[in-house]
Amino acid sequence: VVAQSWTLGSEAERPFCFDNELSQHTSFLQDFEISLQPVNWSQYIQFVTATGYALPRYVRRSGAALETWVFGRWKPLDTTAPAVHLSWNEAQAYCAWAQCRLPTEAEWDCAAKTLVGFEWGHVWEWTQDTFAPYEGFVAHPYTEYSAPWFGTHKVLRGASHFTHAVLRHVNYRNFFTPERDDIYAGFRTCAL
Repeated sequence: VVAQSWTLGSEAERPFCFDNELSQHTSFLQDFEISLQPVNWSQYIQFVTATGYALPRYVRRSGAALETWVFGRWKPLDTTAPAVHLSWNEAQAYCAWAQCRLPTEAEWDCAAKTLVGFEWGHVWEWTQDTFAPYEGFVAHPYTEYSAPWFGTHKVLRGASHFTHAVLRHVNYRNFFTPERDDIYAGFRTCAL
């Protein structure tokens, strides 16, 4: 993606959106290269094997095979599926090993809206950014949703295939602390 000025956020509410998505924030993007798909299990397991990094807690070895915990049952791990239940910290460790980086929120947004073949919506995706308000932020009546978490959580973008259709939108911003791995989150990478 070529260098450009990019505007995040929404000018008006969709049928539903959260307060942290409203208003707009413009930033300047340098040239960047971003993966069209999130990191899959095959890629993540290569990292685990090469480094001795622990398997995520929802994955286990069963003989020579790997299994994942899905809705209360162990099932064979689909190595072509996006790697999920990964924390921001685990994503950072992978990036250090693979000599790449997480995208910024603005890079993710730009790629999702402009690149042909950019797949999103299968898994929440960690970005580099710390959760912060866009310029002109105004809290919705439920003031405990966004504002208390600014500065302490990391931004996730996209949605998972478990996200309700009313909420599934390219502008949807999610946020969790960097150690959380219980959510259906993965990541994609950018070249250094």
